Amino acid sequence: MRDVSFVPLGEGRELVISSDNAAFIGEKEADEVNAPYEVVAEALFRVAYMENRAVGADPVSVILYDFSGGEGWRRISGAIEELGKKTGYHLPVTGSTESNFPLPQSAFAIAILGQVNSESKKVRKTPKTAKFAVIGEPLVGEEVRTKRESIAPLHLFDQLLQLDGVYEVLPVGSKGIAGETRGLLEDNNLLSDVSFHCDLDIEKSGGPATCFVVTYEEKEEARIRACCKGLFHPLYVS
Repeated sequence: MRDVSFVPLGEGRELVISSDNAAFIGEKEADEVNAPYEVVAEALFRVAYMENRAVGADPVSVILYDFSGGEGWRRISGAIEELGKKTGYHLPVTGSTESNFPLPQSAFAIAILGQVNSESKKVRKTPKTAKFAVIGEPLVGEEVRTKRESIAPLHLFDQLLQLDGVYEVLPVGSKGIAGETRGLLEDNNLLSDVSFHCDLDIEKSGGPATCFVVTYEEKEEARIRACCKGLFHPLYVS
């Protein structure tokens, strides 16, 4: 099951809504994890953007919810606008900030709105002959800051989406590689008693979608490996 909502718009178009949130992560004294708001913005944007794009949508707008006061809004919204530009999309940011009763801890939520042609949705496209791989590594907490070279970049994510022979891409979140892949198999009516083998921890949370699963046609593997280099990790499903 994908972490997005589809809303029919008519004339073969659908609105795609994806979201993410973060709490106790930021620059306030009571936060559990200390991180610049720009880093928080990157994590929020990354998850919601990847979920939106993974189903074939083109993002059109961002909604930000800030419970941390005006300073958090200014910096996170500015960072999100810059991140949007790097993806090639113009993404205006709107939303609301709680400045009357700000929380002692940082808390933010984001939603990205996109549009997709109903016939072009990249869901339920994986056949039983598909091969699987994980791009990037699942990282959480301080690992996200210290192992940035192991994070799958957004431009690579977008590049694989456009490759012929790629059936589906799926960001890995808190369910881990195994959990997300089971969901993908279930969506494609391929789930039975399966086992997974990979050189990564397949049960570990993917944090802010630092990696993603790709399903693809076997003959395209060399080209996909060349694009991903050391970020390519075969995932064997049996």
